[in-house]
Amino acid sequence: MKDIAGATKEVRNLVQENIKSAVAEKRYNDDVQPVDWENMQKVTPDFVFLTKNPIKILGGFLARGLAMFVSPILCKVGIGTAKVHGRENLKGLKGAVITCNHVHIFDNLFVRWGTRGHKLYITVAEFNNMKGPLGALLRGAGCLPFSDCFTAMKNMSKAIDKLIQKGRFVLYYPEKAMWPRYEKPRPYINGAFHACVNNNVPVVPTFIAFKPKAGKGNEGKTAGEYYIMKPIFPKPELSKKENVEYLKNATFEAVCQCYKEVFGEDPYNETPVSINL
Repeated sequence: MKDIAGATKEVRNLVQENIKSAVAEKRYNDDVQPVDWENMQKVTPDFVFLTKNPIKILGGFLARGLAMFVSPILCKVGIGTAKVHGRENLKGLKGAVITCNHVHIFDNLFVRWGTRGHKLYITVAEFNNMKGPLGALLRGAGCLPFSDCFTAMKNMSKAIDKLIQKGRFVLYYPEKAMWPRYEKPRPYINGAFHACVNNNVPVVPTFIAFKPKAGKGNEGKTAGEYYIMKPIFPKPELSKKENVEYLKNATFEAVCQCYKEVFGEDPYNETPVSINL
């Protein structure tokens, strides 16, 4: 039987076993899910991150409208709720990096719903840059795929700088890989925080916390609620390298504190060592 994301029970079980193994060996950024490489569209040096084509711009406008319309619906169906806390922390922000734990195929829709009123772009793994109509829809809705090509990554970085300078929000998943419904924060990699420092904008830590689902017949089921924390700004007295480290650590600490406030306990007896990538 397949779930709403199209995964069979066997695949779900395999993913959970992979997560257990990764946790035991403290490999918190490992990919744990099978990837459909055949459906991936390679991100090449000539990949266009910000189109000037009027037809594609119109298509993107429609794609964003559709994404915003379905966001609360799919959050309720897939994640169990569309409840958002802390939207007041976004007030007055123009240009920011958003971070979120990567825990569900629809978690970007939760971020989109939580940050509504701000134009959001979403960084994704290259294998999420899919062929066909679905891939075109995702790119139109604001997905920016990473690449193993240096030139493409340089172009992506320039595009992100332009978006932030225009006052847009850019979502990063600093945990790197998606671990379905994993409850604890995982150590961060550096990419998101370089974007903050390069553009002198804050990072806004956010977190999806999975709580037991209330109601008769929901034993063992969980629903995620979305928490938006206060923005964290780069410190002018620090160097770029120091600021990247500061923002990464401060963001992780804020998310761990959110977890503690939600569940009444620290996510870790000792903080996992962060990974510098």
